[in-house]
Amino acid sequence: MKRTRTGATRSLAGVALAAALLGVVGCGGATPNGAEDQTDAAAGFVPATSGAVSIYTWSDYLPLELLDRFEEETGIRATIDFYENNESLMSKLEISGGTGYDVVVPSDYAVKAMIEKGLLTKFSALDLPNGKYIAEEAKNVYYDPQREYSAPYMYGSTGFSYDSSLLAEGQEGPKSWYDYFTLGEPFAGDIGILNDEFDGVNAALRAVGAAPCTNDPEELQAALDLLLGLKPKVKTILSDAVADRLGVGENTAGMIWNGDSHRAWRLNQNIVYVYATEGLSLFEDNWVIPSGAANVPQALTFINWMLDPKNAAEAANYVGFSAQLDGIEEYLDEDMKADPAIVPPADAKLEMIPACDNETMNKYTQIWESFKG
Repeated sequence: MKRTRTGATRSLAGVALAAALLGVVGCGGATPNGAEDQTDAAAGFVPATSGAVSIYTWSDYLPLELLDRFEEETGIRATIDFYENNESLMSKLEISGGTGYDVVVPSDYAVKAMIEKGLLTKFSALDLPNGKYIAEEAKNVYYDPQREYSAPYMYGSTGFSYDSSLLAEGQEGPKSWYDYFTLGEPFAGDIGILNDEFDGVNAALRAVGAAPCTNDPEELQAALDLLLGLKPKVKTILSDAVADRLGVGENTAGMIWNGDSHRAWRLNQNIVYVYATEGLSLFEDNWVIPSGAANVPQALTFINWMLDPKNAAEAANYVGFSAQLDGIEEYLDEDMKADPAIVPPADAKLEMIPACDNETMNKYTQIWESFKG
């Protein structure tokens, strides 16, 4: 079956980031009212051998050839649609009551929010046949203790990259988030930034010396002022095709997920991924089943199939990153294992940020709308 690609992917950090994620697992998390009474959809799991599964994910985040092989091996027809950020995904599922798709791919904080809103089907990923491959550090995460509602897909970091070939002789490259938000020549006018209020505002907060999820009015105003100062230098506010734009020179610098930076590097080996001195946010994207999914057996079959390290590695090599699955590393391309964008330096500051409270997220939305407007 032919499927249309619509841009570049939300990508991930490498195996070396696993230790950084250990600091946020086991923190506990809320569950929706009545969740303890919800039937486990994976109980007595038997792989489906026919039917269909509809997937809703980040653009170009899954190689279409892999879906073709999934269809051949399972007899299940797969279709795929794309979204740009977690907020648009959650909004669509809230409006539809969790219907319309069988598998979606939210990030960590979005999984937690969707559980609390009753938008996800309960299943025990660790009890699936291929659940045995889920790495120890990924079994008990803050947003879904014991993996009752989600299975890991890819994980990584949000930083920024630039084309080092554009620097004048003796000119140093940017090293901090403050450097990024105040970029001048030769980058001004061609800068990219992700259309992601959570990452965008958190990066600006770090740049002004504040902590992510702060509710301090002065710190939030400082972040907005910094974003507004960047705006005249920005060429694109987009989360899709970021690797392609940076790799071919449409953007000369830009906020980017590390796996996309790796893909840009494949196009232009002057691309440098920056581990900002103020720190980077980690994320983990996950397979989940919406509460109104029409094809749960097929969804479970797909998730179990994607937990096979060989299948996950095919996706990882395409999108530019890895999953927290035992056995995946032997299937990863050598260039991924050697790229600093994938293997962070020992002194990199990496932190997974749980969702801010609703009041703060509303302020993030106001800041982002002011910036984009």
